[in-house]
Amino acid sequence: MFFHMKTTAFVRLFSIIFLAAFGSAAQSASSPVSNAPEVLPASSAYGEAVLTKDIPYVNHPTTNQNFNLYLPREKGARPFPLVVWIHGGAWLSGSKEWDNVKYLVRDGYAIASIEYRYTPEAPFPAQIQDCNAALNFILAHAADYGVDAKRFVVGGGSAGGHLALMLGLARGQKDFDANPAVKPLAILDFFGPTDFNRAKSDLEAIHSQKGLDVFHDAVSKLLGAPVDESADKGKIASPINYVSAAAPPVLIIQGGKDDLVPVAQSERLHAALDKAGVKNELVVVDDAGHDGPAFSTPEVQSKVIHFLDGVLK
Repeated sequence: MFFHMKTTAFVRLFSIIFLAAFGSAAQSASSPVSNAPEVLPASSAYGEAVLTKDIPYVNHPTTNQNFNLYLPREKGARPFPLVVWIHGGAWLSGSKEWDNVKYLVRDGYAIASIEYRYTPEAPFPAQIQDCNAALNFILAHAADYGVDAKRFVVGGGSAGGHLALMLGLARGQKDFDANPAVKPLAILDFFGPTDFNRAKSDLEAIHSQKGLDVFHDAVSKLLGAPVDESADKGKIASPINYVSAAAPPVLIIQGGKDDLVPVAQSERLHAALDKAGVKNELVVVDDAGHDGPAFSTPEVQSKVIHFLDGVLK
């Protein structure tokens, strides 16, 4: 799920306008100056692209308060439509290189892949506050980066899928440092947890002891208290509780055999969005577990590109 496991190989499966208008100086870096860009070859997963690494999005950033920016080198004209991507890793690890939609750069999209404070440093809502700070900073400097501040979506995988849903759905939450005037055009949710207060019963229903063990570990760290004692915090941190008719369209990609984020989590979000009248699609990859190559097949890529083209192009 969004959970912590002992091995690096498993953790990798978890793979989370101006400046004054979006927050205080303490929350936004004052300059778009960053490291020198480098050119990625056409053979890279992004195709031929211009990469700028480790751009800070706050003043005096911690190690993780930065992002990588990938721009198509030749395809299309500036400003590029933008995907703000959030990596997974149980909210306590991971890397902005963990990006399930690298191929979108080949299709003319820019990707800003962000990092955020992990739970050993600060519990929720620090993670979503950082995501909002990053979004605000990127949009404030959109012209500098060659991206379109009016054509952007948010997305993420696993823990990052959870944060992408929070970023896209909870636009009215001041405690998350969200600016309600900033509205993503869509959300890409790759197997993100949606409802913490029902996750335990969902995992019990599929008899996943592994999932239960990881759930209690990772979510307790996220909420800053044991899960069984944190129903109120679990509600605040659950994306499903922010679904409304004002929500942007959502594409949900979910593994049919996921024993960490059960299918029921995505099905429940899908039903809530339908009830609210929000355009959405649930794509269940039948034989897939939690993350992995099944989520980057030509079929899945085609669905993602078709969804985004319908929203942005």
